[in-house]
Amino acid sequence: MAFITSHLAWAVTVSILPTFLFGYNTGCLNAVESVVFPEHTTAQWATAVSSFCLGGIVGAHTAGKIADKCGRRMALLMNGLEYVVVGLMHVFVVDMAMLTGARFLIGVAGGKSTVLTPMYLGEVSPPAIRGSIGTMTQVSVVMGILASILIALPYSSEHFWRIVFLPIPVVGLLQVVAGWYALPESPRWLLLNHPDERGQEAVRTIECLCGTSGSGVEDDVTEIEMIADRIKDVGTIPGSHDESMTGFEDDASSIEGEIQMDQEENPRSILSFLTDPRNRIPVISSLLFPIAQQLSGINAVFYYSTMFFEGVIDDPKSGTVAAFAVNVVATLLALPLMDRYGRRTLLSLSAGGMFTCCVILTFALEGFLPNNITFAAVLLYICSFGLGLGCIPFFLISELIEPEFFGRMQSLAMTTNWLCNFLVGMGFPFMVEHLGSFSFIPFAVNLFFTLVYAIVWLPETRSKSLHEVMGDIERRGRKGHTAVSLSPNEDASIL
Repeated sequence: MAFITSHLAWAVTVSILPTFLFGYNTGCLNAVESVVFPEHTTAQWATAVSSFCLGGIVGAHTAGKIADKCGRRMALLMNGLEYVVVGLMHVFVVDMAMLTGARFLIGVAGGKSTVLTPMYLGEVSPPAIRGSIGTMTQVSVVMGILASILIALPYSSEHFWRIVFLPIPVVGLLQVVAGWYALPESPRWLLLNHPDERGQEAVRTIECLCGTSGSGVEDDVTEIEMIADRIKDVGTIPGSHDESMTGFEDDASSIEGEIQMDQEENPRSILSFLTDPRNRIPVISSLLFPIAQQLSGINAVFYYSTMFFEGVIDDPKSGTVAAFAVNVVATLLALPLMDRYGRRTLLSLSAGGMFTCCVILTFALEGFLPNNITFAAVLLYICSFGLGLGCIPFFLISELIEPEFFGRMQSLAMTTNWLCNFLVGMGFPFMVEHLGSFSFIPFAVNLFFTLVYAIVWLPETRSKSLHEVMGDIERRGRKGHTAVSLSPNEDASIL
């Protein structure tokens, strides 16, 4: 049974600091709008807020290429430096124009974080606990959002609002210093880019991250070094049929086996990968769920929480804190469930729960339900999000996409995620204006189709290597083809 070693725990803790800061920057402006340059116009403030999303699109688009070229570790360290510099800009901002520029740049850093952290966690985690560790991306985001609200409330005054921005450079500096000592390079990236020069470093990293049990630690290291030598000298990967393989070596061979997939064919372009029929389900799944995450309408609630709770409860700010706290609790609950029930089950429950809440909220906005039911529906809506759609899309890509294209696919998925985030944030007030109490219907439609896709087409990736996942997709494809080709007189029992 896999367990979390001290090396892995430190690597996870440091690598989620960027997404904590992303969450913090998502919420830090909400409570200080009235005191930051109070002479600002509504248009100026809307521009400053939306520039964060525009910067996120740029950052997400470029992060994959940077990580592929420089390595995951160096990309995370550079991301921390960005937070230090741009965070100081926030602290010493002098007018709305400078704040808008700072928000754009912090959005660039945040966009990179949403790509780099789940990418790194997916590549350093043992398959057996990859889901639980991958959930830490969303845990850090929601913790950052909650922290921003809790810090902003006591300091949302004319003289102290700059303190709200101070954690950005402080945590960024902590990320750089701690990362320099605690972050190993991704073994998958090392084996893919430097199999000859740094192959043994990669397998030693796997040994430190995954750990060994019993007294045969030295034997395990020796055997893994033999694996690296066989890759280097023979160019083959030991298969599961090799009787000398131990449970510990499976962690190494899993990564090595996935990389072999890239070496079996000639190098391909990203376009050929996207259009390859064998990759249709992985590609669609990798893009659909980050899009569905935003089009679920969750940020419509977060961005306009005060508007939602006005007239529903006496203190809208308390309602906002309660909503963010529920998001944290739900995401933490997803940790033990992730590797027990699987990705497909939790995504189906999440989409189904949010769809039901959208229907309830529609009736509530029509005035058919009391305020306490409305408040409960909003909290259940957020809870359903945290259990699946909030956390799984961040790391699902690492379980579906070949290492050669992982960085670019992660960037593409997070770019579309940020674009949808921007569209929802800017468009929801217009939806309210034109659709009124039916504003949640478009979100409900998206959630319904997401639910159907998760049940029918999404492959289960829990505790599986990429080879196993692709094999499941191929078998399901053959099964579906056989079902279609059967004549009425043929025996359907073969299915």
